Amino acid sequence: MNNFKTNKLAWCLTDGSAGMISQVRGLAEALNVNYELKVVKLNFPWNKLPFNFLPLSNIMFKNLSDFNLDSEVPDILISCGKRSIYASLFIKKKSVKRVFSIHIQNPRVNTKNFDIVVAPSHDKVVGHNVITTDLAINHITPKLLEKHAEKMKDSFGSIQKPICTVFIGGKSRNYKFDQSNVIELAMSLDRVMNNNNVQMFIVFSRRTEEFIKDYLKKKYSNQNIVWEGKENPYLALMHYSKYLICTSDSVSIISESVSAKKPVFIYKLPSSKRYNRIESFLSTLVKKNYVKILTDKLEDYSNSYTNETMEVARTINESYNNK
Repeated sequence: MNNFKTNKLAWCLTDGSAGMISQVRGLAEALNVNYELKVVKLNFPWNKLPFNFLPLSNIMFKNLSDFNLDSEVPDILISCGKRSIYASLFIKKKSVKRVFSIHIQNPRVNTKNFDIVVAPSHDKVVGHNVITTDLAINHITPKLLEKHAEKMKDSFGSIQKPICTVFIGGKSRNYKFDQSNVIELAMSLDRVMNNNNVQMFIVFSRRTEEFIKDYLKKKYSNQNIVWEGKENPYLALMHYSKYLICTSDSVSIISESVSAKKPVFIYKLPSSKRYNRIESFLSTLVKKNYVKILTDKLEDYSNSYTNETMEVARTINESYNNK
């Protein structure tokens, strides 16, 4: 097989969520391939049942026509998340040519279904073709952040105080985020502002529920803290910020924040599980000094994190060339 860099086409398969797109896009760009983002939409019951409960079939997909399998099949599949597994295996099954498949995250099926699986260490995935990482791989690079910073310099470029950006997630399978948690979060942010000379900005994710937004908007309505512009400025703010605060529910935004090489502080939400794999993820990052648990006082520190996405790409290139 030829090297990925020789005009190969990759399809990046996700459910359309921002965190998953960041992962597949980051890997595709690190591999230096031509790529297309493809959103996988499943019909009932495939969108509800565990994978492998029903056989692969074209009736699984709501949007099979978006994939043009009769006229075009990619050289490489990069999938992320449960829904994309159906599409990855289905495309490989239908293809008359060899398709190199990469899955990101724990596939919860035999890893031999893919050429490469890339999974964070807290997922505890094992196999001869598994590459483990500390963070969720992503598309964050200095060049990307500088590009977005330039686009939003009128909003943030002239601010004199050090900027502290707070990335707010939402309730998940692993963490609670109810009204009492919002109140406690706001009290913690008040203490941060009282003990540090910073300009704070709060940015919501797509998962942030309306009651969280409403409470924080009302509380900080006179302080120009909650971002309410049309465009999500999170990439620009990663560039302009001196400090980044993340709620503990989102592996993707925590990973991107660490990749931005800024001091990152984690606001711990209450766990909803006895065994919470994200707690294992956070413990690893704390031990490696990539993040710190949020206290009232923000401290400057640097981390030794190196770009795992590029390292993963190099390993995959070697595997691809040896096939």
